[in-house]
Amino acid sequence: MCIVHIENCDENAPKDKSLPVNSYLVTYHLDGKKICDIVICHKRADVFDMYWDKYRKDLKSIEWTDGTVSARLWGHKAKESKKKR
Repeated sequence: MCIVHIENCDENAPKDKSLPVNSYLVTYHLDGKKICDIVICHKRADVFDMYWDKYRKDLKSIEWTDGTVSARLWGHKAKESKKKR
């Protein structure tokens, strides 16, 4: 299962340390423009399969982002503690 987290992101988006460790920067060309997406997926092969089916020869690269958050903890919010009396 792959999730496109950010479509058509800017160049600084993959440098965000708050991204999960299993996130990838996918670069491809669409109508002569360079497009970058951030995709969250467990396997790089799944990312390749998803983008190869859409863009074929226009797919340029699939690279890791600089994310450092564990994939299990990313997007998880801590429960609010109840006030003690």
